[in-house]
Amino acid sequence: MNAIGDQLKTAREARGLSIEYVADETNIAKRYITAMENEDFSVFPGEPYIVGFLRNYAEYLGLESGSIVQAFRGIRIQEQPVPLTELLAPKRMPVWPFAVAGLVVALALGSFLVLRNSGAKDSDDGKALAKAAPVQHSLDGQRFEKRLYEGDSVLVPFGADTYRLTVAKIDDRISIQTPVGMSRFMLGEEGSIDLDKDNKPELVVFVVDFQKNEASRGAVLRFSAVGALASAIPAGTRATSADATGLKPAGESPQAAAVPGAGMTASPDRPSTQESIVFSGKRSPYPFVLNVTFRNYAMFRHEIDRHDREERYYHKGDQISVTANNSAKLWTSNAAACKLTIQASGGQTADVELGLPGEVAVKQVRWVQADDGLWSLGVYDVN
Repeated sequence: MNAIGDQLKTAREARGLSIEYVADETNIAKRYITAMENEDFSVFPGEPYIVGFLRNYAEYLGLESGSIVQAFRGIRIQEQPVPLTELLAPKRMPVWPFAVAGLVVALALGSFLVLRNSGAKDSDDGKALAKAAPVQHSLDGQRFEKRLYEGDSVLVPFGADTYRLTVAKIDDRISIQTPVGMSRFMLGEEGSIDLDKDNKPELVVFVVDFQKNEASRGAVLRFSAVGALASAIPAGTRATSADATGLKPAGESPQAAAVPGAGMTASPDRPSTQESIVFSGKRSPYPFVLNVTFRNYAMFRHEIDRHDREERYYHKGDQISVTANNSAKLWTSNAAACKLTIQASGGQTADVELGLPGEVAVKQVRWVQADDGLWSLGVYDVN
């Protein structure tokens, strides 16, 4: 074992940490932690992964990540085989090989000039073969969720027509070509699509998972039928998407679909289900404060009143506090890592758990109004 593994293992044992505990804290698989400490880098899928894991593990242990990565790259250089000619004693060379080499070079140059165009064409063909052919899917139920790649498409039968949605680009966002133009979505973001341009959405798109600027990994997208499209799907394959609470969100568009038997309204293009009511029986909505304490490492994003958005990676022990007037949408990559405390006027507070360890959760905290005119502040699970 060389310097890298020794440093990592010594630092971990000095803090009294087991490999299992470190794996839970950092979300790095145990086999990768063991491999780094044993300097068995063959288990990693590629060098970028090794560098990333080494940097994250070193920073977690309080080591200088730059020196660890530099040491790894030094090992990689040392592992490069030495050319056999460097190990042999120099010999005197006769003159005739140089003349032959000159003739070979001249012939090669001539061949290159003749075959340059065909070589370029072969190279282009090779690149085309290396790229996987786009895959075409179909939405034949209430919901479709799958990992898609650039060029993949989803066909949506609706009425007498079939509409195509194509994943055009995966960079810092997901770009989807729709019948009404290009739509771009961030991780954990959803949006409605009007297929037939009648100003009534028939489809909701939700970005479940993807890595920024890594198109080769694709993106997990969820397509959910709403409105007229949901009604057109046979009952055996359809699931309800209405808000079962019968409450009308504050500041939402009045365009809504009636919930049978409830006598209330819910937005058709942002399906959600109620998780809990934090404060109820208020005569009017008022600003509320969200205090988030991070128990562990997590990617977290909040969108306040539909326009102020911030996203970053938080460490264990970090805290943030934001104020909203009507609503706040929260997204986290590790729900159990976030402790949410909602504070209202008059000193009222309520603690809310966002979800389970490792669970991707998308919640919305918003004011809703019932038929009696009273307001309630609720936490909703966004589908």
